[in-house]
Amino acid sequence: MTGRPGIGKTTLCMKVFKSLDDVEGFVTLEVREKGRRIGFKLHDLKSGEELWLAKVGEGYPKVGKYVVFLESIDRFAEMLKGYSGNLVIVDEVGPMELKSERFVRAMEDLIESPKNLLVTVHYRSRHPLVERIKREFELYVIDEKNRDEVAREIIRRFRG
Repeated sequence: MTGRPGIGKTTLCMKVFKSLDDVEGFVTLEVREKGRRIGFKLHDLKSGEELWLAKVGEGYPKVGKYVVFLESIDRFAEMLKGYSGNLVIVDEVGPMELKSERFVRAMEDLIESPKNLLVTVHYRSRHPLVERIKREFELYVIDEKNRDEVAREIIRRFRG
């Protein structure tokens, strides 16, 4: 699934998670302070564990104004290997997550596995992993008009 920033991809992932049993994975949450976005956290759907993905500041690696925390991404890459639910949600495969080679390898392994996946990808990325996901999976482009229907369709599909 893809779509412009702020369109509701994470919200859609949360609706799917709350509507189905046996779902694992993670979402990326915005962190705001005084109305301004200061960064993003990775949130494990089952355990509730949260780690900083990126935060405004100085350091390396950097995506835009955000310093990316590779150790956090690497931790979630390890968690990806252990997910065993009927559906695994990965929100998102984007420029920050792709800074981690461990994450890229874990995603490649997940794609090769028989697991059912719901993955959000950055809509403009040309990274080989994102291109592979766009090529090999059914791709929903989310907008204001279709996001609720897409959520219902995904839930129906995995409710069995």
